[in-house]
Amino acid sequence: MTITNYNPQNTDRKNEFLCEVDENDNLIGPITREECHNETRKPWHQSTHVYLLDGNGNVYFSQRSFSKDTAAGQWTVSAGGHVKFGDTPEATINKELEEELGIKTDLELIDKLIIDYGSEREVLYIFAGITGDKPRFNPNEVNQIKLFDFDTIVNDFISGKF
Repeated sequence: MTITNYNPQNTDRKNEFLCEVDENDNLIGPITREECHNETRKPWHQSTHVYLLDGNGNVYFSQRSFSKDTAAGQWTVSAGGHVKFGDTPEATINKELEEELGIKTDLELIDKLIIDYGSEREVLYIFAGITGDKPRFNPNEVNQIKLFDFDTIVNDFISGKF
């Protein structure tokens, strides 16, 4: 098994069962977290992201903990995670949002993407929500969290700056 995009010092459970799917998001069965990141086989699996807004035109972005299995220390969406075998994407993102940021709020599915990153392949469910609560991040999951002006992020993305 070849895994080059995998943090060997991670604290994630390598044998945790996640959902393997095909490229059309049809469930195949359980697959371990470690096998999901097998860069030789690159099995399709389900994942979730959420963009959490504060209600004033700002969006939270998180820097992942340096102990995460992939993208350790990188800035990313507000919260996210792999769909555990037996769970739904909706249940997963609600658990991840509470686990990572201590937030419970209504979320809306805004898109589902089929993505081949080159090193792995995911069916990605993207959610959005608004909260008036200040996130209390879990240092095992998130290194830091920052609030950014939504319009600035969109404009920077469109211009290629982001």
